[in-house]
This record gives sequence, C-alpha cells and structure tokens, in this order.
Amino acid sequence: MTQENQRTVTERVGIRWPSVARRTVRSLIGLPPGSRVRRAMLERLARTAFQEWNRGDCRVIPEIFDAPEVETHIVGAPIDADPVYYGPEGHFRAMEVWNEAWREWDGEIEEVIEEGRDQVLMVARIWGEGAASGIRLDAWGTVRYTFRDGLIVRVDAAFGADRDRALEALGALEAAGLRE
Repeated sequence: MTQENQRTVTERVGIRWPSVARRTVRSLIGLPPGSRVRRAMLERLARTAFQEWNRGDCRVIPEIFDAPEVETHIVGAPIDADPVYYGPEGHFRAMEVWNEAWREWDGEIEEVIEEGRDQVLMVARIWGEGAASGIRLDAWGTVRYTFRDGLIVRVDAAFGADRDRALEALGALEAAGLRE
C-alpha cells in the first residue's frame, strides 16, 4: 500500500489544500490554553503527525506547518544526528535520519502538554530495532514545538532512558507536573 493510500481523509485535505491546514492550526493555537477543544485537537494533530512520520511520510509536516526559519534542535538522540537542523528541509532531514536509522520503530504518545499559548510538548515512549546494528531501542522522547502565527518556528527534541530524563533534557519537568 502506498503512503497516499494510508493517509486519512483529514491528511489528504491538508495536503491538497495546505492553506486550510495552516489556518486550522493558527486557529487552534489561538484558542485559550487549557480549553478542552484545544487540548483534544492538539492531541489529534500530534498523533496524526506521529503516524505520518512513523510510516515515512514525514515530508508533509515541514512543507505545510514549518516557518521558513524553523530550527530543529536534538539532544541525546540514540542515533548519529546533527544537533541542529535549519529550515523546513532541515526539519524533514532530521526525521528522515531517524527513519533511516531504524529497521522498524514505533511509539506511543503518552501525553501532550500545553506550555502556554505558543508551545506544545509531546511525551512519547519509543521502541525500535536498529537498521544496521539490530540494537533494540526502548526509550522516551520529548518534543517541544514552538509556534508563531500558526507555523512551527522551533522544534526541540530530547531522548532519555526514562521519562523524567527526557523531560529534564528540555527543562520540562515543571510543565509535566514533576517539579514545582
């Protein structure tokens, strides 16, 4: 089955009419933090994006949702990745490097945390098997997306052996309610 055939109707609409997807995200980010609608939509968007990335359909995310000046920062990756990637093409490359490193991988988003109006933090458990080494991965990942005018301007990703270490690498223990 091709990637196009695996896409949901919502994904197909976003690809066909990217301005609709951008306006939707801009409206979503504009909702008051903590609102039930905002939270539900952020969780759905996060899970959809995660599924696209996992199936190797990751070019769509940067093409539609990234600002031209987006920066992708990676801390503690269990693969050989650059610490910073620039622009939508760099964001795509970071995801592509990840996909290339694993024969197969999957993950489950455990939590989506709102860090104010313009920042969203995702916490996920990740499993994988190395493409070249066969090494097994069982780790935690955190990704913070910072938005401006509905577009992603910064991506901060961190990995750790446990949830707290991954959160701490982004300074997000307080946002996750683990430190006051």
